[in-house]
Amino acid sequence: MKALKNTSIGTNFTQAAKDYLYLLEHKYSQKSILKLVGDRYALNAVERSVLYRGISSEAESLRRTAKLTASDRLKGSELHIDGYNVLITIGSYLNGNFVFISTDRLLRDASEIHGKAFRNELFNKAILLIFSYLQINTPKSINFYFDKPVSHSGALCERINILLDHYGMTGSATTLSSPDHFLKTIDMGLVATSDSSIIDRCKTQIIDLPKVVLQFHYKKRFPDISNFIT
Repeated sequence: MKALKNTSIGTNFTQAAKDYLYLLEHKYSQKSILKLVGDRYALNAVERSVLYRGISSEAESLRRTAKLTASDRLKGSELHIDGYNVLITIGSYLNGNFVFISTDRLLRDASEIHGKAFRNELFNKAILLIFSYLQINTPKSINFYFDKPVSHSGALCERINILLDHYGMTGSATTLSSPDHFLKTIDMGLVATSDSSIIDRCKTQIIDLPKVVLQFHYKKRFPDISNFIT
């Protein structure tokens, strides 16, 4: 298997990924495995992030994949968006960071950038891409949730609420002390997130909004981590 076509991913990544999955399946601590495998193969920060965020046990991957739904389910559904999670994934792609399909079929990034560190222009572009896509695949309502403790979350919600009104879409953007906790309790509609802890506990199906938005606008085929461990 050739190396991933990215300067941050080396030729020894394939064997590292196989070793990582083997130890994961044998119930070793994920953080311990990451250090052991990462040090053994001298992996860089991006490669370690891809292992940690991109490879799950077979049982976990199948369970999460079973919750994924197709984009045509968006029309007429209540859509609940994990705000920073979705915007950061799209923004990472726009920023040229490494973005990939995980073993659970979710699109994830290896940037390790948090909401407070992201440039406003990337968020603005990501928001416009989402709205452009949702104009065509119109949900019944669109609800964004952002972390209240993160700086500028309130201003971000104001911007999105203006756009919702501008496009004539039903919904809102709001800040919460813990969007993750709230999204785990929703029992109607679709949740847009790639956060594993939310997916594992939520009561609804999941839509991979960053993947469908980026594929719609850029016809992009993302590297699939599953190809490097089979």
